[in-house]
Amino acid sequence: MKNAKKFLALIAISLVYIGHCAAKTMTAEQAAEARKQIAAQAKQYIGCPYRSGAIGPDAFDCSGLIYTVYRDAAGTQMPRSVKAIYSRAKIIKTNEAEVGDLIFFKTTGDGSISHVGIYIGKNQFIHAASDGNNTGVIVSSLKEKYYASSFAAVGRVIPSGRAAKEAVADSVDDEIVSEEDIPDRDDIRDAAQEPSAKKSKSKSQGISFMSDSDSANAGGKWHSNLIFDATLFCDWNFFLPTRFMLNWRGLSLETNVRYAAWKFQPGVGTILRYNHASKIFQIPIVFSMNFGEYVKIYAGPVINFGKPTFPDSDSKIDGSFFPGILGVSFQTPKIKAGKVGISFVQDISYTVYNDSDGGAMPFHDSMATGLVFSSGVRVTLPLKNFL
Repeated sequence: MKNAKKFLALIAISLVYIGHCAAKTMTAEQAAEARKQIAAQAKQYIGCPYRSGAIGPDAFDCSGLIYTVYRDAAGTQMPRSVKAIYSRAKIIKTNEAEVGDLIFFKTTGDGSISHVGIYIGKNQFIHAASDGNNTGVIVSSLKEKYYASSFAAVGRVIPSGRAAKEAVADSVDDEIVSEEDIPDRDDIRDAAQEPSAKKSKSKSQGISFMSDSDSANAGGKWHSNLIFDATLFCDWNFFLPTRFMLNWRGLSLETNVRYAAWKFQPGVGTILRYNHASKIFQIPIVFSMNFGEYVKIYAGPVINFGKPTFPDSDSKIDGSFFPGILGVSFQTPKIKAGKVGISFVQDISYTVYNDSDGGAMPFHDSMATGLVFSSGVRVTLPLKNFL
């Protein structure tokens, strides 16, 4: 029995090794032909509607299109999500892009890879668009303002075909979607022909709108992973030192910059806050940690302007510089509005105050003074749109 298990394991390892070697030994001619088939297969689906989770043949989402086209045209099994496809692909320089390579975009405002298409040459790509003026499987140009600004990287799964015969290489490189290639679907026929792509005179295989230095690693310099957000809050509480009562605590404006390349995203920001209950203006300087897109914790010192008062009274108290403020924010999924994302935020923070003699306040008084609930609207924008 043990010998049989060893024999089966040896066979399995051998098959994996043989498959790996076969993938490695694809010739340039085979790669060029595979790329040509990928482009041709993708064109067959132009005009199909967009549907989340769909892999065709009648509807697709963006990763579903990649999954089906690579499987049917090149016999390559691809993952079923954009981020998994991005993880599998080898990131290459933009001027090395060939027909059949993958084009990745950051379209959600949080700096993550969220969209993918198939490059077909001449700065054109085929993709399944979920929103915009035209949706479904369409042809777009990388010179369009929206795609140029949200471009992230070029990824490669099929080996390069550039060393193939000139006739094969030329037929792949020069291929542009023509009217005859588009299915008879009147509602998207015009959308599939981008004017900027028709006017292209370039003979280069590579993508020309971005320099090589801008496409380092994941499609940009370090600042391409910086995400800026600003939030306008209405501050409130539901109890006072002497009674339970919903009360308005003031207004605050928070700005924050975070680095979104890591799973736990560090950030730094500031808050401009007018505390109506304590009759004081404050500027907390906060250091934050974002856990994904929806939860953020933060803490930092607080600069106080003026002498605070005990809520619902004229008694003077002291605002603390350090320890200053500690808080947590909960954010809803973003609503896209052009390049920005808009979301609703609920924030809970505690700001430290002391008695006028510098001593600690009783727990109930401390909570009534320093605990604030803030409800607001957050606007998020990648800093690469400015830098």
